[in-house]
Amino acid sequence: MLFNVLMYALMIYLIFRMFSMNRGVNRRRRVITVINQIQDKDAFFAAADELIANSAEEPDIAAKTKVIKLWGMVFHNTYDGFEELLEEIDLRPLFTQKKGLLSIEENEDSFFYFLLAIPNMLYGNDRNDLRKLVEEKIRQYDELLNGQMIAAVSKHCTLFYDKTEDLGEAFFRGISAGEYPENYRYSKQLIGIYKNVCDTMMCKILQDRNEDISDYEEYAKGFANSGVGSRWIKAVGLKIDLPSDEEEAEQAEETEETVPAEEETAEAEPETEENKDETEE
Repeated sequence: MLFNVLMYALMIYLIFRMFSMNRGVNRRRRVITVINQIQDKDAFFAAADELIANSAEEPDIAAKTKVIKLWGMVFHNTYDGFEELLEEIDLRPLFTQKKGLLSIEENEDSFFYFLLAIPNMLYGNDRNDLRKLVEEKIRQYDELLNGQMIAAVSKHCTLFYDKTEDLGEAFFRGISAGEYPENYRYSKQLIGIYKNVCDTMMCKILQDRNEDISDYEEYAKGFANSGVGSRWIKAVGLKIDLPSDEEEAEQAEETEETVPAEEETAEAEPETEENKDETEE
């Protein structure tokens, strides 16, 4: 009798979990639909505005879409309303609780855009005035992001952009080699991209000093095979062979910016760290 009760309870729990996960997948697919329209400027901004307007009761979806819209402005190099939208963005709904700790894992793709992709593209577009505004906004979440690898990568990229201290070199070397504090938290789906970012930054730092980049170049070239990687490399001015603009456009249509932090993301960027040891939580 007790066994049957437990079985029914387990079945009900699994059914509830299945419906909850499907609902989460469907909600996030609306954001992915917006992202996948990035090549059509008018369609992208219309879709983003519509989703923001329809997400008043879903603050996490509204926050994700506003971040994506801000990224779209930088992507298209159009900044009308940029500061106003930046002011509106509230990242707090994107934090969740996991095992008693504050977590960004469920929405780490949005943090990737906000902390890494947007500042990098602004640097490449020579809009350091706006980059500094974004970084001021990021600093408002320093306490909440404490211990997150993405926040550390972001801060050390800023050292490079601002040409201060060691340009982030010691940190980039460590992350690339898998040597970093055990208390860093990160999405296992994004660790490859974080390492690729650090590989690319090391290539650029060494190249600027006319030093050998061969230890990192292979991984930077692999990173260049994705839309986000190709743009990152161009933004920092690293001189390696890259896909043609036509090839990059094709990549963007197929895998554009759906950074693989969500299980349902069918358009996930390819893993380019095949020959590197992965460090897992």
